Amino acid sequence: MRKVIGPTLLLALSFIAIGCASSVKPVTPAELAETEATIRSAESAGAFDRAPDLLQKSRQALGAAQQASGKGDHAVARERLLETTSYAEAARARAEAEQKKGESSMLRQQADELEAKATQLKKQLQNP
Repeated sequence: MRKVIGPTLLLALSFIAIGCASSVKPVTPAELAETEATIRSAESAGAFDRAPDLLQKSRQALGAAQQASGKGDHAVARERLLETTSYAEAARARAEAEQKKGESSMLRQQADELEAKATQLKKQLQNP
């Protein structure tokens, strides 16, 4: 009896696993559009110049998601869409951070120049 239960149990578990794998919903056009919008947001933030590596990874992951979706491998497609979004958001964040660093540096330079002018004016007023 034990010899029959093992293969039967294995077969039942296989059917359950196949059933679970096939129950993954296909990626919808709206989900693809939302993911593409995330990439465009990163591009708009300056990721072309400030995070090209992450932007490229997000595009590659999107291509992989589209391929998997076309093959009917919905679980992989969903994983790649999540990967796409993660890379695109990281690219946007890096681009924004780099932009803020540049702005900060410029403001610091302006503050230093104004401070120097104020010091110079103070000296001029003390020594008429």
